[in-house]
Amino acid sequence: MGEVLDRPTTPAGPRAGARAAMPDCARRLRLCEAAAGVFLRDGYAAASMDEVARVAGMSKRTLYQVFPSKAALFEETIAATLVPIALDTDLEREPDLRRALTGILVAAAEHLLAERQIGIFRLVIGERHRSPELAAATHRVLTARGSSVLERRLATEAAAGCLALSNPGTAARMLYGMVLGSAQMRLLLGVRDPPRRAEIVALAEEAVGLFLDGAAPRGQQAQAAGRR
Repeated sequence: MGEVLDRPTTPAGPRAGARAAMPDCARRLRLCEAAAGVFLRDGYAAASMDEVARVAGMSKRTLYQVFPSKAALFEETIAATLVPIALDTDLEREPDLRRALTGILVAAAEHLLAERQIGIFRLVIGERHRSPELAAATHRVLTARGSSVLERRLATEAAAGCLALSNPGTAARMLYGMVLGSAQMRLLLGVRDPPRRAEIVALAEEAVGLFLDGAAPRGQQAQAAGRR
């Protein structure tokens, strides 16, 4: 049976006094949403499971049934916050390579450079000495997802002979770094505001242009140089 909420605390929940079953996936997501807010407000060490349960509108017993420890809750909160980048799956199959790469990079940047995601990274960095397990959990989450949409698309193009790449994974990380690196560092330091979409799009377009010029097969590079 799903969780029975007698006193929901969010507008999206059922009306006060109503009894509603909540699917397990929705319960986990709700707890992670509540936990993200508590962790960001109080810090990892000071955050309490009691407060997470209260914010989520659930009992502490239910919280521990879903997440046996604060460490387990934090790791899934990281996964829910950082990993599910809202990419249009059609981008991976977009025929126009330049448009596909640009769209993937824009979606990734808009997600990872948002205020909450930057806050999570700051939290992990700030508490790395008191709670080194946070960095290990973050690394596990980010590596467990396997190859990214960007890496898979680059691998497909390389296999077809359309790009000259020795390692699509390395190429994908380089592209992400070109678009995310500088802005992410300045956001972590608190010396700039999150970039607007127009800025992200312009940066992604320039990065993709430079990348495609460099990764084109040798014959295509020579033809492009001749045209210039």
